[in-house]
Amino acid sequence: MTRKNKFLVFIMMFFLFLNIFLLFINRWIYNNFGNVKIQEILFTLLSPTSGTDTSLIYSFILKALIPALFIVVISFCFLLFLHKRLNGKILKLLKITCSIFVVSTLLLNVFYTNSRYDIINYLNYKNQKTTIYNKKKAKTKKLSEYIGDSSIIYQNPQDIQITSERSNNLIYIYLESIENSFMDTENGGIKDVNCLPELTQLAKENISFSNTDKLGGAFPFTGTTWTIASMTAQLTGLPLKVDVANDMDQQDAFMPGAKTLSDFLHEQGYIQELMIGSQKEFAGTDKLFLQHGYDTIYDYDTLKEMYSYHGNNINKWGFNDCQLFEFAKEELTKLGSTQNKFNFTLATIDCHTPDGFTCSNCPNTYKNQYENIYACQSKQVSNFIKWCQEQDWYTNTTIVLVGDHPTMAQSYIKDIPSTYQRTTYNCFINSKIETTQIKNRQFTHMDMYPTTLAAMGFKIYGNKLGLGTNLFSKLPTVIEKYGLDYINEEVQKSSEYLDENIYQFK
Repeated sequence: MTRKNKFLVFIMMFFLFLNIFLLFINRWIYNNFGNVKIQEILFTLLSPTSGTDTSLIYSFILKALIPALFIVVISFCFLLFLHKRLNGKILKLLKITCSIFVVSTLLLNVFYTNSRYDIINYLNYKNQKTTIYNKKKAKTKKLSEYIGDSSIIYQNPQDIQITSERSNNLIYIYLESIENSFMDTENGGIKDVNCLPELTQLAKENISFSNTDKLGGAFPFTGTTWTIASMTAQLTGLPLKVDVANDMDQQDAFMPGAKTLSDFLHEQGYIQELMIGSQKEFAGTDKLFLQHGYDTIYDYDTLKEMYSYHGNNINKWGFNDCQLFEFAKEELTKLGSTQNKFNFTLATIDCHTPDGFTCSNCPNTYKNQYENIYACQSKQVSNFIKWCQEQDWYTNTTIVLVGDHPTMAQSYIKDIPSTYQRTTYNCFINSKIETTQIKNRQFTHMDMYPTTLAAMGFKIYGNKLGLGTNLFSKLPTVIEKYGLDYINEEVQKSSEYLDENIYQFK
């Protein structure tokens, strides 16, 4: 084989590898994370890898990288075999045919990847600037009379007065991948049987905001649809920008200019603790919480050491939720015995993609493992709430339950009709404020910031913080006022205000 032919074969094999590798990558992402967008993919790639479930890395290597390399090696060997046995004209025709096939299929693959992940639109939005964060003054003279201005899209929390005579403690639980789809159709889900019976009952007995006249919840929204992004949106009233992943590594800061829900509670003297079964470094979780008012994070490493744990309730990410709830009871008993107000935050993990994690409490009621894990989660959360209600401190404590994002376990949701709006679960227990405006609402996780403070007993002048609106107020949310598509497009655009004042990129 001449040097020129070797070079051409190398180029063809390289493009063949790109083609096949991209195909396997798309398949792997879909099977593990579902219909994610480019923002989630970039954030995952750019974020620190500490605390990552290594089985995902091994899965990527085994199901994407190795098969692509194997096919290319086999193709190369087969081409060498043909090169030795075919005459010049036939060999030349074969090379041309193979080249056309490889290049054309690669182009089709690239077009498909773009349409699937919305890459071109992402790049276009990055080159545009939004004005939604521009300041606008309230249309009132007396602050005490200011109930809000729906024309204001973004409200800087630094400029807002928040008061309370007697606010509650807070227990805030991020429920991994808990979406309303797993309820039965009678209650707003898509199942024949209800996999979340206890959570359904809690939502009915307390306050649960819905996008329909049945049970429902928050819309998936750009920059809020994976765990750390959801946490960020609920704390700051802002979606998480992909750029912040680089910021975490280079500047060791997580949205340093944002005044979060926890920053405010820190000013009010609350003791604030986060308990998670995984490692706190994953995706910058430690930076988000410790840099914004939290005093302590109890994660897999600290809990294992504190309790000298040697049991079996451990999965690939860390502790199973049944064990985490037991640790939480211990810590809440300590917090409840003090004279200080507290904000205790918990994050579950058992419903994590791709198949969830079973524990000794999981039933065998439903047709697949994931549904049984959902049912187990529902019962465990309910039992934990019942325990809280038996404690002396419960009277002065508000509990908020929020699904962090829709599940990414694609194999369990592939039959969901395209007309069905998937939403995340929410429930406000022992709220200090009531409302009848809970049905047919359009809202996102960003609205949890002011809504949670209102449920605790705080009065927010203007009822808006960040892009979030207090759902207990009469104000429409920004997506009710301006439409989901418009706000979704605007938050993907560049903003000098956010870069300079919130993210403080250097």
